[in-house]
Amino acid sequence: MTSEPIRVLIVDDHPLFRAGVAAILDDSPGFDVVGQAGTGHEGIEAWRRLLPDVALVDLQLPDMEGTRVIALIRAHTPTARVIVLTTYGGDGNARRALAAGANGYLLKTSLVDDLVGTIQAVHAGQHRIAAEVAQDLTEHYGDQALSERELDVLRGVALGLENKQIAARLGLSAETVKEYLSNAMGKLRASNRAHAIALAMERGFLR
Repeated sequence: MTSEPIRVLIVDDHPLFRAGVAAILDDSPGFDVVGQAGTGHEGIEAWRRLLPDVALVDLQLPDMEGTRVIALIRAHTPTARVIVLTTYGGDGNARRALAAGANGYLLKTSLVDDLVGTIQAVHAGQHRIAAEVAQDLTEHYGDQALSERELDVLRGVALGLENKQIAARLGLSAETVKEYLSNAMGKLRASNRAHAIALAMERGFLR
């Protein structure tokens, strides 16, 4: 008696990438790609309609963050199994995805080698995280996460804005912006503004 195939939903805005993932799974016994979606809203609707066993979700979608898609899928189905498929490493991205409810985190660069095993493991109730991302998480274990306001300020810095300009955009005082920036630099262990942006991007807090 054979077991039922694992029913998979693919949520990614690149049709060729979705086709490539589907081809890998079609060539592997025990999988059934039941749906594909190119936006976050389409992915959430497809999940609710199809109720697949596993969803593969990109972090960067045209209408919303992949972490939002994961959170809404898990809100609808608390037992949902979701795997992030992304080009973005770094502990910042992984922390947000895992906090949203992701069961797996797979980099697109290791797709061919790790896709099948990761889906099987997550379907079986395990968590799977790409080795280099797991190393980033371990390296920064215990580090304080950046708050949304600190990230807002860093985004302004990344745009080349001065504190007064950032303050005007966020409806804050320049002194408060300076405090948020100082806190963010301390958490990142950055020596200056440019260093803070570089570290934030490297760790996946900013894109």
